[in-house]
Amino acid sequence: MITDQAAARLNEWRLLRLAEIRPLKGVLYNKSIVEDLSTVVAPPYDVIGEEAHKTLLKNSKYNVVRLELPQGSSTDGSKNNKYARAWSTYSDWLEKGVLVRDLEPSIYVYEQEYEVRGVTMNRIGFIALTRVEDFSTGKIKAHERTLKGPKADRLRLMRACGTNFSQIFSLFSDPENNVDAILRGHTNEKPRVDIEVDGIIHRLWAISDPAVIAEIQELMLDKPLYIADGHHRYETAINYRDEMRKATGDDSGGRAFDFTMMMFVNMDSEGLTILPTHRMLKNLPKINNDKFRANLEHVFAVEKMETVDKVMAGLAANADKHSIGVYMGNGTFYLLTLKNEAGILQLLDGPESKAWKLLDVTMLHHVIINRVLGFGGTNIENSIKFTTNENEAVELVTGGTYQMAFFLNPTKVDDVRGIAGVGEIMPQKSTYFYPKLLSGLVFNRLEW
Repeated sequence: MITDQAAARLNEWRLLRLAEIRPLKGVLYNKSIVEDLSTVVAPPYDVIGEEAHKTLLKNSKYNVVRLELPQGSSTDGSKNNKYARAWSTYSDWLEKGVLVRDLEPSIYVYEQEYEVRGVTMNRIGFIALTRVEDFSTGKIKAHERTLKGPKADRLRLMRACGTNFSQIFSLFSDPENNVDAILRGHTNEKPRVDIEVDGIIHRLWAISDPAVIAEIQELMLDKPLYIADGHHRYETAINYRDEMRKATGDDSGGRAFDFTMMMFVNMDSEGLTILPTHRMLKNLPKINNDKFRANLEHVFAVEKMETVDKVMAGLAANADKHSIGVYMGNGTFYLLTLKNEAGILQLLDGPESKAWKLLDVTMLHHVIINRVLGFGGTNIENSIKFTTNENEAVELVTGGTYQMAFFLNPTKVDDVRGIAGVGEIMPQKSTYFYPKLLSGLVFNRLEW
């Protein structure tokens, strides 16, 4: 029988521990039925456009988009809407053995081999469960704002299917690479998954040895987690947990809905890459180019550029000088470079940290878009598009689909660590961690 003193120590340990990691009995595609796993995986749901969605559906009748991003309307009636159809498809695949649940709880090693600017990179991490924590605990930290629409959509899918079809991408700090060393020690074995998709190699191994799992759990105990990608899905996990606690009357913290599936990657690893995320805007008030430029010159040096390539070269050269590129259409490009920090700090006189105010993405949204253009708030949600491809941005503005484009340098991982670490939030899509994680490698059923 546990003593009161021991119980108190155990409770104290639970309060002090940060990342609580648990293995899962993953649901994977059955390779005897799905011979080519590259045909059934997909990028995260929020980067799949209409044409890409059609292509993925054609790739295989078992492609994960039929579950993660089901076709149809959300208002077709409770028994025939897209969420109900996702559940029908999912349960059918489980029944037919297309999807099979592992018998042993495991942690899944996920490795990606990719190329950036001609250099081959390798990123490794692991997929497991973590306890769903409120942001107020400081154990799991967000760095981006979320939108209501995607959260409502993800919650309805989770209610219908009771499963995580994709993993939230999180970061932890491990400068000595102790966790990575354990993971790489298991990559000499034959992988469960070994596929190439769009030039990126994805490999997956399962670790079911309780001793190795315990070693990873121990190493993770003192590490806060930073959400890299999947803020909407994580907030959905919180909402789903709260709903289920209310519905079941069980808030003990030991139910499957108290946990969610994550990919854990060391932010100190050389394999971590962040790409810039450029913005395009439409529905703006009429813009007078001369007045716009004059207003910018209060805080930025404004240099006219000839092409988007020269804008991107200027951004790269000024990576430490707070530069932002602008395309106004009709071949008009500008490179903006901050004159001095004092001007921005005077404009942004709120309680946020100096580091937050001096983020390029903060200056873009809160100074250029909100103040100079007079555009923001709820207006922006349906008027902004994001892309990592500067040429796409130029084409969409030139073609008249959007009015303006803004080009940014990538956010630094130390900025993510610093901003999230003090509980501050960056504008939406401030980071693009590359490559994206695949959906369809492992599913997590929200039942023990």
